[in-house]
Amino acid sequence: MLTRRNLINLTAALIVALTVVSCAGKTALTTEQQAYAGKWVASDGTFVQIYLDGGGDVKTSNTEVTGGATTLTADTLKIGLGPLNKEFKITQPPKEEDGKTTMALDSVTYTKQ
Repeated sequence: MLTRRNLINLTAALIVALTVVSCAGKTALTTEQQAYAGKWVASDGTFVQIYLDGGGDVKTSNTEVTGGATTLTADTLKIGLGPLNKEFKITQPPKEEDGKTTMALDSVTYTKQ
């Protein structure tokens, strides 16, 4: 049986564990990757937020990660937090055209806000 004290200790341990997991694995973006930093929004409301410190958020119709770690390679973008993650294929890297910056992930165009 859980006593009140054990329940408080368990809750505190879970909070500490989640904090450690959310901070682990973040690596600041390199100079070349900094073009990806910012909030990117698709026409359907899906968004990707990439932070300079290597953190990231993503919201799609079936995935939501807040405070995850961002991993960028030449052709993929992954934002994850523990077992929750979303990986995209970079089909067009960020480019500026007509005053707007866009990129395509999984062939969906995202505009930088």
